[in-house]
Amino acid sequence: MRGTFRNVLQQLATRDKRIVAVGCDLTYTSMSDFRAAFPDRSFMEGIAEQYVVGMAAGLAGGGLIPYVELVAAFGTRRAFEQLFVDIGLQRLPVRIVGTGGGLSCTEFGPTHTALEDLAILRQVPNMAICAPRSNRELRHLLSSTIEWDGPLYIRLSNTTADSDRGPLGELGRACRLRDGKDALIVSTGIVSSTIFEIEEMLTKGGLDPEVLHFPTLSPFDSEALCEAASRVAFVIVVEEHNRHGGLGSIVVETLADARILRPTTRIGTRFEPRLNHGTYHEAIVNFGLRGPALADAILAACI
Repeated sequence: MRGTFRNVLQQLATRDKRIVAVGCDLTYTSMSDFRAAFPDRSFMEGIAEQYVVGMAAGLAGGGLIPYVELVAAFGTRRAFEQLFVDIGLQRLPVRIVGTGGGLSCTEFGPTHTALEDLAILRQVPNMAICAPRSNRELRHLLSSTIEWDGPLYIRLSNTTADSDRGPLGELGRACRLRDGKDALIVSTGIVSSTIFEIEEMLTKGGLDPEVLHFPTLSPFDSEALCEAASRVAFVIVVEEHNRHGGLGSIVVETLADARILRPTTRIGTRFEPRLNHGTYHEAIVNFGLRGPALADAILAACI
């Protein structure tokens, strides 16, 4: 997804002179094409997340639209105060682009996995949160981020799903990927596309689920969730994020507030560092977020 983001951002920058690119803790060649095209609108900084977020606030306060690419785990944890005070409270149009979302960086160990970034950023005032499910959806959504009112976090995975069919989402709205009647599967990010990979397993198991993808967690499309949940017997949330504080928590809170009581199962990660170390595939298998293990967990939740 990183390559797609950089390519599209460069295209958008040719049409809007307010766009500037800021890199934090990236290799020097990461922004080489953008820097060659727009040398005065490209800033490559070192390992300095707090400084870079404050710098982006200054750029935005001066009328620019900075897109800050950094490692999701470090940008959300280390620079929380700057995100909250410098950007969130002032509702500045800064776009924080967190690469390595979810389990993408497991080869570097639990320090680099961003499994609580969504929970952290839900606490930042005025912060919108976007998690596209594919390169195709990322391309589609990026043009909408330019005029977005206020700060925005874009969570990117370092990998992509094998399946990428279905409609594209819009900022602030849920996207129905599959019609069904037995249960509602709610997901976000790359996991939404991987649901297609277990579709046959679910139908063979006797389940005809509706799949609702949320490309944005904030603002959250509560109306779409409540409407879909009211028509089914079970709700299952699948996310590449800790079970607490992310999409699963949003779903439970939303349904509780609306007094729509349905058995709700949250499938995600948990705080066990030994499980999120190794290759991405190994970590995904450890947490049962792909293939037969995920299909079995969804089927078991509907008994």
